[in-house]
Amino acid sequence: MSDQLDSAAYYHIAYESHAIMNPLSDERFLLLAAQCGLDESSLVLDVGSGNGWSSYLLCRSFGCHSTQVDVSEQWTAQARTLFEGEGLADRTEIHCMDANAFYYRDVSYDLVICLGTALMFGGFEKALRRLARAVTPEGFIIIGEPSAEATLPKRYREFLDASGWEVHTSRQLLRSIDDCGLEMLWTLRSTHDEWDRYMSMQWKAISDRARANPGDAQLQDFLGWVRDEQETWLRYQRHHVDWNVLLLRPL
Repeated sequence: MSDQLDSAAYYHIAYESHAIMNPLSDERFLLLAAQCGLDESSLVLDVGSGNGWSSYLLCRSFGCHSTQVDVSEQWTAQARTLFEGEGLADRTEIHCMDANAFYYRDVSYDLVICLGTALMFGGFEKALRRLARAVTPEGFIIIGEPSAEATLPKRYREFLDASGWEVHTSRQLLRSIDDCGLEMLWTLRSTHDEWDRYMSMQWKAISDRARANPGDAQLQDFLGWVRDEQETWLRYQRHHVDWNVLLLRPL
């Protein structure tokens, strides 16, 4: 996104209609979580927790307790409303703060979730090293990260560089997992339908807001970004990039 556009404002609108803020269905996320042996005594850390839906699914399904960390006041407020409305407020604590400022050694968690937020730690391997400090020796990490196997087209590489998004091969991801003393137990790759739904919900949310506020110059700029993103998605990303959600645990 252009430096002139407010990316936080863009995504606060774009994600308004999302439940889980990831190109992954609730059912497939819960399939991974079910491998972790969660119950009422389990502690979960959700890093970059967004609107709280991932934590909500776990607390509702397994009775566990979640700690949510997200820098957005909008999303953490929405997460509180969700848990309060579902009668689960006693099953979570929510911290509105930078994940880098959160202390990772005062509690050991049975499951740590980092769905698409590794970049806040400086990339995939740095995120793994940080999150591995927070998990119990018998615990698990669920992390989402893109990969690409083929050489990416030059224009798409330039787009990724400009956005600060680094895409590794699956072999590089596995090497980082090994180097961090973790083992991969399960991998799910988002389907085309999951990817398309995830992106399309964002585009429609921006379009709906701009249509309802035709005099808002910022929203008109956001529409221009949507058009650029749609071209990038249809020409490159949809064909070259996979979204992986990985289940890991310490060796």
